[in-house]
Amino acid sequence: MLARQRHRVIMEMLQTQQSLRTIELAKYFGVTDETIRRDLEQLDAEGKLLRTHGGAVGIERRGEDLPLQKRLKENREAKLAIAKKAVSFVSPSETILLDASSTVLALAEIMPDFNLTVITNSHDCVAALSAKKNVRVVSTGGLYDPVSRSFGGAMAWNVLRKFAVDKIFFSCNGIDLERGASEAVDFHAEFKENALPFCAKKILMCDSSKFGLRSTRYFASMEDIDLLITEDTASPFVENLAGKAEVL
Repeated sequence: MLARQRHRVIMEMLQTQQSLRTIELAKYFGVTDETIRRDLEQLDAEGKLLRTHGGAVGIERRGEDLPLQKRLKENREAKLAIAKKAVSFVSPSETILLDASSTVLALAEIMPDFNLTVITNSHDCVAALSAKKNVRVVSTGGLYDPVSRSFGGAMAWNVLRKFAVDKIFFSCNGIDLERGASEAVDFHAEFKENALPFCAKKILMCDSSKFGLRSTRYFASMEDIDLLITEDTASPFVENLAGKAEVL
């Protein structure tokens, strides 16, 4: 079978399977592991799939932002589990930044009521924290986006220049371990891209559904991220991130 024929069959397989293993593909096609690795490398270079350690996964592309209320319902249990782990990285007297993602909103909802300064561009994070008497909440303000119920633009990220931010907790629309974290719309990508340099430690909260999903606009490379918190179903994606990934 010619290489281009194998490529077509591999892509057809990924329409019904979430991931493929190199060793299994080699047996299926009756070729060497090295031949399959070259096939996968070429398909990855063409943006048709995403290479992983020992195989490949399909790529989903999301080109538009989803309303917050819809995102809140997606993978809710995983987001809550990730949020519970993220809480362990929050210490009293810190200044932290929360983005406007639904995963980070789960963190805001369970945030301990102790001495803490929280800066956020999320209307819903402000509401979730408002009943916590010991938490000082700072809203960035700025241009309001009704879809995500969040603020952005230069006015929003310029507020961060006035603070020494210990940690940022943020999420993304998609994550590619080669290219980094991406968002569906510039509005959110620009806020995070401009906010990250002001934060001492950068913590990405991301459930497994985001891996292999490449959205329109990249805003951070894997080198920019200090810690990735995800659930155990993401293990095949992050097994090469020893010391950087916190898997539940």
